[in-house]
Amino acid sequence: MTKIVKRRLEIAGQSANEDRMLAMIAALASELTVTRERLDTVERLAEAAGLFDRAAIEGFSPQAGQVAERDGIRRRIIDRVFRPIKDAAATLAEGA
Repeated sequence: MTKIVKRRLEIAGQSANEDRMLAMIAALASELTVTRERLDTVERLAEAAGLFDRAAIEGFSPQAGQVAERDGIRRRIIDRVFRPIKDAAATLAEGA
């Protein structure tokens, strides 16, 4: 699937901070939607192949290496979600 990135249209009367918050919410919603769709696909394929059912997913406990990998994924997503605020802070720091 090709990812099409479009710039959001500005909303009249919206402050820069409100725009950044909206960008964060949009990024988070996008990440969550893509992740949920992929998870649903994996669960359905695994169940159809008889590999495991969804109850096995609920009872899963990750090993230490898997926890570390998940932490890295979480950090990357958080960085993406908070990028608008970080970029704004960097711009303000450059102008000071």
